[in-house]
Amino acid sequence: MVAVLAALIVSASAGIGAADPRGYDPDAIYAVPLGDSQRRGPDDALLTIVEFSDFSCGFCVRSQAVLEQVERLYPGQVRWVFRHFPLDEDDGTLAAEAAVAAALQGRFWPMHDRLFAVRGAVDRAAVELYASELGLDLARFRADLDSGAARQTVLRDWQDGVRLGISGTPAFFVNGRALHGARPLSAFARVVAEELVRAREVTATRPPDLYAALTADGRTIADVEDPEPRVVELDPGRIYRVGLGLAGHAAGPDDALVTVVVWSDFECPYCAKVVPALERLRRERPVRVVHRHMPLGGHPGADLAAEAAVVAGRAGKFWAFHDQVFRLMGAPLTRAALLEAGKAAGVDRVELAAALDDHRYRDLVMAEAASAGALGATGTPTLFVNGMPVAGAVPFEQLLLIVDAQLMAARELVARGVPAQDVYGVIGLSADVAETGDPRRLPRPTSHGHIEMGPVERDAAIVSACRAGDDHEARALAGGRGGGGRARAVCADLGVDLPAAGPQPPPRRAP
Repeated sequence: MVAVLAALIVSASAGIGAADPRGYDPDAIYAVPLGDSQRRGPDDALLTIVEFSDFSCGFCVRSQAVLEQVERLYPGQVRWVFRHFPLDEDDGTLAAEAAVAAALQGRFWPMHDRLFAVRGAVDRAAVELYASELGLDLARFRADLDSGAARQTVLRDWQDGVRLGISGTPAFFVNGRALHGARPLSAFARVVAEELVRAREVTATRPPDLYAALTADGRTIADVEDPEPRVVELDPGRIYRVGLGLAGHAAGPDDALVTVVVWSDFECPYCAKVVPALERLRRERPVRVVHRHMPLGGHPGADLAAEAAVVAGRAGKFWAFHDQVFRLMGAPLTRAALLEAGKAAGVDRVELAAALDDHRYRDLVMAEAASAGALGATGTPTLFVNGMPVAGAVPFEQLLLIVDAQLMAARELVARGVPAQDVYGVIGLSADVAETGDPRRLPRPTSHGHIEMGPVERDAAIVSACRAGDDHEARALAGGRGGGGRARAVCADLGVDLPAAGPQPPPRRAP
């Protein structure tokens, strides 16, 4: 196998130019074959994301967390296709072959997760141990490795990647749009947003195979010299439409002329520094402060603390709990510590303990973090003042200047007849970038008439309600229409059965 791959590398280099590798036009469509590779997600998904990857590639390992966030932002809308592209012939292809052998017994994705967890650093004994732990028929697993059946699948993936001009991993294609390398969530979000629009347009033509239709006229090989990857970062010169977070996480009047949304982490010392500045701001200016969750890697207790905060928020005790936890800065945020903080904040101990034990709000917290990443936030704290991004723990005086400027602009809107309670929503409607998150929490100004959700946005709202455990609201949103098939499937996985679809009312236009 090593010799075969080495020969392929030489052949590929001769064909695409090893000294002058080509890249991909970020706006072009490429005809990426799916082969017989492993897939998960609905066959009629609006998005097909093909990943050429290597279990021993550090950048591929790093990208798995981003892909998980994409899944959280677009549940039920993505079909994932994994294709093998092992880079280092010295390491061999045992990890890739083991994944294929597991796939032959219907266990590819669990094996995929284990192999990435160890960065593909396995020997024969290790992969056989994993196969046994996953409940595979070990004799068949060994036979598929020894016969070369798994190896042939790896070779076919590799050859398809070579023909496309892939020169490194990971390489992703979103409906044929290329994203090469370990890219941030914001880069995926931009391409995904554009591809959702294109996919809906093509879906209207009722093609027998949506992916085939989307990539039918695509380019067949990397064809751009020195392509510059697009970097999506927060731009202080732009306005973002940002939602109001989870239940109970806002402090201040609903008709405040300035809304400050802060994505935060309970173990982030810089977040702790901005807390007194926000408290002082609420005392001195008519503002509303909204806390959003963005637990960071490397903070072992931040995830669990955020989950506990959701419980507190649903009980109307979020800010008391928030203050108790930030007072623990520097101490480990263990389960016991969070239960004590909850007790001091007046949160029901039994309810809190049960929620922490079954992680019922883990998915909700991770979706919150994914929404921040999709906007371009890369750290905490990240603030949005009436939609204007402010990164880091800025001094109070600087924050006050920003807020006063936004107050002046908001008062001009009120002078023009916009009701105070609609100011934040009106600003959001004119924003350059909209949050990909819970549509229920995006402000919708009543002074601009009834704004009807489209079918995709409504399904996202239904899924968000199911994630939050708001079964009644999910069913109310679905109404007689029952929600789209994707929303129904995701909610069913979360234990919520939506009503059966009934006769559809004629579409309504927003006035």
